[in-house]
Formats: sequence, structure tokens, C-alpha cells
Amino acid sequence: MEMKIENINEAEQEAKRFLKRLQDLKKHEYNKARFEKSDPSKRTDSCKETGALKRSSMDLTRALSKMRNDTY
Repeated sequence: MEMKIENINEAEQEAKRFLKRLQDLKKHEYNKARFEKSDPSKRTDSCKETGALKRSSMDLTRALSKMRNDTY
């Protein structure tokens, strides 16, 4: 099965956007200490960076699905 180049490029851009949002969340003052420790029970602050990360996660999921399915 072949994949469309435009879908691959879209997935790449969404992945980059997701990683940018993740870095933004890690830089947020309240979350810095939480990411420095390896305690998996810690949660992030409910801030605009968290919302942006969730949104970019959904967009990345959609782009990856589109890339895998050649029907789009």
C-alpha cells in the first residue's frame, strides 16, 4: 500500500507541533519540577499549555490515521 506524500507531510507537521506544545508545557513554571522527577503519579497543572497539548495530540492522531488509510 502506498501513502500519499501530502498525508505524510501533514503528519510530520502535526508531530512537530505536538512536540512544540510539549516543550511549552514542560517550561511552564508550575510543571518544571514535576517533569524533572520520574514519579509517574504526578499530574500537570490545568493550564492553557495542557489544553494546547491535548488539542495537538488529537490533531496528530487524526493526521496519522489519515496517513495510514489511503482512502482520503
